[in-house]
Parts: sequence; C-alpha cells; structure tokens
Amino acid sequence: MEKVNIAIIGTGPAGLTALKSLREQGFNAIAFERRDRIGGLWSYSGDPAFTSVIDGTVCNISKFVRLPIAESQEKDSPTYSTGQQVGEYFHSYAVHFKLLEHVWFQTTVKKVLRNSADDGWDVYITDTDGTRILPFHKVVFGSGNESIPSWPSLPGRDKFKGIVIHGQAYKSPEQVLGKRVLVVGMGNTGTDIATALCHRSRDHPGPLASKVYHSYRRGRLVISRYEDDGVPLDTKLNWPTMCLKYLLDAWAPWLMRPLIDKIMMRKMISDAARSEPELSPGETPSQRRKRAEHKVRHDWRLADFPSMSRRHPTANEHWFPAVQTGAITPVHGLQGFVGEHEALLDDGTVLEVDAVIICTGYQHFDFNMMPELEMDGADGPSVSTSGSIAAEREKTKNELDMENEGRQQQQEEKQPHLPRLYHLIFPPRWADSVAFLSCFAPQEAAWNVAELASMAVTQIWAADTAKKNTANTKEQTPPTLPDGYRKPATLPSVTEMNAQVDAYHNWWRGQWRQDRSMLPGFVQGNSFNRFLHGAAGTGLYEHIDHAFALGNWRLWWNDRALYTWLARGPINPCAYRLFETNPLGVPGCGRRSWGGARGAVKQLYEDAEEFKRNAARKSASKMK
Repeated sequence: MEKVNIAIIGTGPAGLTALKSLREQGFNAIAFERRDRIGGLWSYSGDPAFTSVIDGTVCNISKFVRLPIAESQEKDSPTYSTGQQVGEYFHSYAVHFKLLEHVWFQTTVKKVLRNSADDGWDVYITDTDGTRILPFHKVVFGSGNESIPSWPSLPGRDKFKGIVIHGQAYKSPEQVLGKRVLVVGMGNTGTDIATALCHRSRDHPGPLASKVYHSYRRGRLVISRYEDDGVPLDTKLNWPTMCLKYLLDAWAPWLMRPLIDKIMMRKMISDAARSEPELSPGETPSQRRKRAEHKVRHDWRLADFPSMSRRHPTANEHWFPAVQTGAITPVHGLQGFVGEHEALLDDGTVLEVDAVIICTGYQHFDFNMMPELEMDGADGPSVSTSGSIAAEREKTKNELDMENEGRQQQQEEKQPHLPRLYHLIFPPRWADSVAFLSCFAPQEAAWNVAELASMAVTQIWAADTAKKNTANTKEQTPPTLPDGYRKPATLPSVTEMNAQVDAYHNWWRGQWRQDRSMLPGFVQGNSFNRFLHGAAGTGLYEHIDHAFALGNWRLWWNDRALYTWLARGPINPCAYRLFETNPLGVPGCGRRSWGGARGAVKQLYEDAEEFKRNAARKSASKMK
C-alpha cells in the first residue's frame, strides 16, 4: 500500500477524514489545501473568493451527533459549536493524528488529467514556487461543493449604486454597517446573515444594519435546532428509526413524503409559536400556535416549502423572533433594480436599500477540475465530459455581462448536468483510482457520512490493490480466510456501475421535474447507506437494523446495554468503529475498529439522556 501515491484535494471534513483513513491503511496519501490552514469553510478566511464561516455561524449538528472524526469530546462543550470552535476542532484532530505533516498548504489544484500511459493521474498544482505537474496513482476530491457562487438574474444592475455582493464575499457586518440591507435567499447562509445584522455588539449599541429585508420567492422549511422541550432535534433520531425511514422512503415514497412534510410543518409552526407574544393574560399555547400558523402560512409565505424528500431544511432558531419583533421584514423575491437605491420586488414593491447580499447558494461542485469526468447520459443530455460543458459555458459567458450571466445559470437549470458517479462517489471508468467525497447530500450529518465514505473508499481501494499485487507477484498467493470471514470490498463491473448511475439519474431527474428545488446529489438513503456501511465493514447493519428487523433480537439478547445505547441514543460515528469485523486485518475486509468506541457510545448516550433530564426539569420549573 505504501507504494500507492494518493492525492487528496481539500482538507475540510471530507478531505481530512480521507487523509486519516487512507494513511491508516498504509497508503502514501498527501493532501493539498489552497488555504493556510485545515478545516475548509470552517476556517475563517477574509478572502472574498473563499467561502468560510462568519462571526456568528453556528454548527447545525449537536455535540451528541457531531463526532465526525473524533475519539474524545469535552462533556461541557457547547451543545452547538460556533464556526470558530469547529475550525479549532479540526485543527486539533489533525494534530492528534499527525496529519499536518502530510498537507501541502497554500497549494491550489488547478486540474487533474489522465497521464499519457493511462495508468495514473497528473495533478496540476500552483503554489509559491509556481505551477507544477505531480504524478499520482489515485485522486480523492474532497474540496467541498460551496466554492462557485450561483447568481440570480439581476436586471438593471447597472442602475444600482449600492453594494451588491454574494454571501461568499460577506465576511463582517462592517461591510454594511448602518445601511439598509436586502438579503436574498432563504437558506442557512441567508438566515444567518439576516439575523446577524439585527444583533447588537459592544461597539455598536444599535442593530448593525439600519434596516434588514429578507427576500425570497418560495416558502422554506425553517426550523429550530431544538425541540419545544429544549432538547436538540438530532438527539431524537436514533439508528433504527433512520433505518426504517430510509427503507420506507424507498418502498413507499407516496406515504413518506407527505407524512414527513406534515410532521416538519408542525414543527415549524411550533417553533414560530415560541416567540409569539402573549396578547392577553391567560392566553393558551393553542391560541398562540394558531396565530403563529396564520403568520407562517400567509404573512411569511413559508408553507409552500420544498419537500424534505428533495431538500434539507433551514436551521435557525433566531429568525422567527427577529421577524416577530420587526427586526427582519420578509419581502417577496427580488426582480431587479430600478434606480440608484431602488430594488423592485416580484409583487411590485419598490424598496430603498443601500446593500444587497445574494445568498442563492453555489454551483453544486466544480467538476471543471477533472475535465475528463463523464457527465449526464440518462433521461437528460447525452453523455459528455465536464471539460466540454465548461468550454461551451465559457464560450457563451465571454459574451455576457453580469446581468445575463445570471440568466445563463437559470437557463442551464432547465436541464441540470449530473456527474456519472457510482453511488455519487466513483466514476465507473476510473473507480479504482478516483473518488469524489463532496458530491452527495446525505440526510444525516454530512461530516459523519464523509468519514463513513472515506472508510468505504479506503477498503475498496485496499482490496483492489491487494488483488493487483497478488496478480503481479507470482510467488505470492492470496490469504486463505476462515469460513464465514467478511469478503473483501469490491466494486461491480463497469457495466453494472453505469446501470446504477443511470437509475439514479432517472430517479433524480424525475424528482427535479416535479420540483425544481431538488437538491443536486440528494441521496437515496436506503441503498446509499447500506452500500457505504457494507464497503467500510462497520458491521452495524448486521447487528442492528430498523425496529422490525428480526436480527435486532440477537444483539438485544447478547448485549442489552449496547442495544439500548444504539437503539435509543443519538446516531454518532463512534459506532462506525464499534464492531470488530476484520480481526485479521486483511486489506479491504473492513476498517480498523477502535477499542474506545464502546465507551464513547455509552458516554454519548448517557450525556444525551442527562441533557434531556435537565431540559425536562427546566421546562417543568417554567410551568410553575
């Protein structure tokens, strides 16, 4: 393995976990990071071309679930870490596992091309020494999917004399201090920025912006990270529940889609009702809830939100209070500009604003880095490459100004380009040497799934490398494994992988035609998760599955405590290394287990239960 050189692009959660997992298996892996520190967007950068956390960013994953790569956690750490704390965590992780010495900082990967011998990859990098080409056997793309801003159409942009920036370039409220600000977009970034501009600071006793408008065309599911009882929402989603949800999503989507959306609609209304003022003494929670529901459905136009089966919700518990107090004014979508400080909305309203912050997301992934990557081919555009698509886009872009560039992006959305990736990770043609770890949008904590995917890629490549080494060494014979031993993680044939890609494209495009809000890379949870766990060799599905699986009884009978921690506790990645599935350490037959996993799973369960008890006591005291 040590003779196999692997390039990892990016050191956010995906790249960092890949670096650890691959080196742990014995591969000679190094990572390239264009910034001066690890952590990806969780490491603050003042460069407007770099997406990063801002002051006030809070992680959406609680500490009971958010252990993507750690093997320890401070019990008294905040329930939801700030962006700065997350960045510090990734740095401490890299130090703990001695990964920093394997990272090339301030090094940008420009492109990756197949070499002339067709047996490896040429990685084009630019650093302080200039541009170079480095050879590698394999490449992992872990550079994230929030690098290239997506702009809407902005008619009349030349008339407007105020500030217009994308959320990527927003770094501090100082940029719009004291101004009338229009925030466009209802995702996490938009709500974070809108609520941040309403706050006061030590240096500025009043709101940071003189007026905050929040513009959006369609409704959005906006929920608090906490339940009404003060308990983090993600602590109530245990492993058997999610396994059952994924199974029913696949078998009965007609049932699950409206059911889950109805449940989440109730939560949004309940969250909004928490900040609903009491209009008269003795007013009941039910009355406040009815008023909140009217506002959610009619005043704020949120009820027509994209289904949870197609897009993730926006998590922010400060937005509703800010709207209730008038600190944020919800308005209709931005249609364009009609004057030096005038913005025209879809309902005909003209707002006087000094600054506009566009928070309409990002192009899902920069596939231009690998021009030879195959795209599309099923129920959509014919098969092409990312390079040819980029060339056509660039040809048109050169003839467009900023206003029309937004229109071009909207035009492309009429037929989105999708990468041909087996389970959203492997290009079928080069599955033994290329993996993408930032193209999937899972329904669980993305960091955790990135680590799981890193384990899966590592085991698949380890099995393939061991097989090739045996074939190339006549005197070496494959190890004889005991009966019943876990088989090496292998991929199906190229034909079978392409068939899976086509099936996914057909499903995704079908969903997209029903609702254009369909998130690129949104996974089919049941098949996706079972593939990853199987390839990584976690053993989780073999020991505990959905609540109706008969196999669960074996764990319940043999280890009642462990069953309780897994079945009733929050999902956490410590369980990925819990079961010893590869005691002989055979390459490709399962990731390395961790001796402290059982204790960590127990501790997280007990910490979550203690948090729930404390929350219940606080709730009861408020009722008195």
